[in-house]
Amino acid sequence: MRDRINSIIEEVQTLIKVCYPNFNFKISYLTIFSQSDTDFQSLRSTMQEMGQESHANNGYKYKLNSPIKYFDEQIDLLRIRKPDIHRKEIGCADLIYEKADYNELRAIALEKGFDIVVRKDYEMIELSDLKINVYAYLVNSGKIKLI
Repeated sequence: MRDRINSIIEEVQTLIKVCYPNFNFKISYLTIFSQSDTDFQSLRSTMQEMGQESHANNGYKYKLNSPIKYFDEQIDLLRIRKPDIHRKEIGCADLIYEKADYNELRAIALEKGFDIVVRKDYEMIELSDLKINVYAYLVNSGKIKLI
């Protein structure tokens, strides 16, 4: 499990460097994309031993008993997403950023052609690259929503 989480963290850090090389972000919330029903049940079983489970959008989230530390990241919240034929990546992450930087981050996103997902109460800049097997999000809502 830790190897899988570490791989997602590594990919997210690579994605950040590609998309926003002049910014430093931390992961606030990490999601593992399960690849099958069997994978989902196995991940869920393992995670139930690692933290407190609760329902989340498209799966379950876990408040970890002990944070996972890797590189310069400390993961306290983790979600397991149910299999989705539209999400073959290994995972995604919500990122922490300076709120005062959002307008600049948004302008860069528009310039580079990143997707900006608009919802009723918030919007998200989606960081992605075809060569990198994860997504990351900069959520702008006044507070970070767990999506």
